Amino acid sequence: MSLFPSGLLAADAPLPPGALDLLSSLRDIHEPPPPGFWPPAPGWWVLAAVLLGMLCALALWWRDRTRRARPIRAALEELDSWRSAAPDRAAVDAADELAALLRRAALVRYPRETVAALTGDRFLAFLDETSGSEAFSTGPARALGDARYGPGLELDVPVLDDLARRWLRAHLVGTPGPASAEAPAAEAA
Repeated sequence: MSLFPSGLLAADAPLPPGALDLLSSLRDIHEPPPPGFWPPAPGWWVLAAVLLGMLCALALWWRDRTRRARPIRAALEELDSWRSAAPDRAAVDAADELAALLRRAALVRYPRETVAALTGDRFLAFLDETSGSEAFSTGPARALGDARYGPGLELDVPVLDDLARRWLRAHLVGTPGPASAEAPAAEAA
């Protein structure tokens, strides 16, 4: 018994004329091409959106950081010129210049209501509070407060430069220290 129904090609039947030509013109089975790169799967779109968002957030953070650091960097450069010129100036003038430099830097980093009204020893207390030490209220840095108006003022330029430089560098980036508007006002009372 043949597997082929009658009328079709039987296993032992001869091929009709031209059948080999038809068989030789057939192509072999071929697979479809692999999927292309574009358009990507939805997961890649989500990953691209997340990465783009992170890149934008990083760029905004970097811009804000450099914008906030620019005035403090300028104050550090001005401090370099102050140190080189301080020995040639009168002690009162040099102390006034350094106090003004620190005040301008403090006004950049802290609210104006907190810093603007502070003068003399109250300003030194503010610098101590924001630096986490008592270096400005005691020792040679007292020359930046009310002591600069007293007789026989002497400046220790390297020590003052070091204190001011440390305070400025601590405020170069990041959030300001624990200064509040109430603390200096309480000291004045």
